[in-house]
Amino acid sequence: MSPLPARLHASPCRSAPLTTVRATGEVRVPLALHVVDDLRGTTGLVMSRAEAQWLFTQLAESLGHVHRMPTPCGLEAVR
Repeated sequence: MSPLPARLHASPCRSAPLTTVRATGEVRVPLALHVVDDLRGTTGLVMSRAEAQWLFTQLAESLGHVHRMPTPCGLEAVR
């Protein structure tokens, strides 16, 4: 029997930072995929910088916060 959609969720991977690729403008967010609290795998969410800024703003506002998008690290930090 397949798990119900309400039991499925994704969370940012704590061990891997958000990264950007300056040449393409892509933002990469590593995600951990779970069924309830059981880790089932990882994947990367790739979006444009504009999409990432919109998503971050929407999430922050829905939680009652007004924040600027965090400074990316990783690939961009080493360029």
